[in-house]
Amino acid sequence: MLLLMVTGTGAAGGGLCTASETPFFSCQIASKKWIGVCGASTDAVQYRFGRPGRIELAFPADPANAPSTMYLTNYARHQVDRVELTFTNEGVDYAVFDYVENGKRNAGVRVTAAPGREVQIACAGRVAGELTELRGALRCDPDNALSLGQCR
Repeated sequence: MLLLMVTGTGAAGGGLCTASETPFFSCQIASKKWIGVCGASTDAVQYRFGRPGRIELAFPADPANAPSTMYLTNYARHQVDRVELTFTNEGVDYAVFDYVENGKRNAGVRVTAAPGREVQIACAGRVAGELTELRGALRCDPDNALSLGQCR
């Protein structure tokens, strides 16, 4: 797994987005590290993992490449809303997920290094942001089960 060290200041209150960026997704995990999807606009976003001032992974390196390297897939029906932002970095698949079902929110990131080798890292507190704001800026993944094969 490629780990990229980036230094910088996080936004007030923690998180990995700077004050000039929108946190489309942000949460802290049990280890006190953060998962973030940050962007200056909806078509210039970046996934980040780590701690403020010590980011371990940032993808894509240039946030302007997000529309060609990331997918956003959403499934919604009565009392259910499931959103996934997915990408592949050096053969490792990532899925930032934000699911709401019957008022309960379940969010985090799934990392799949090889078939059968999946790790799920859950948010351990408040989840900020709305991945659905990226709809239209990022492509829908027709291979994601959430799309039901019907990307529009």
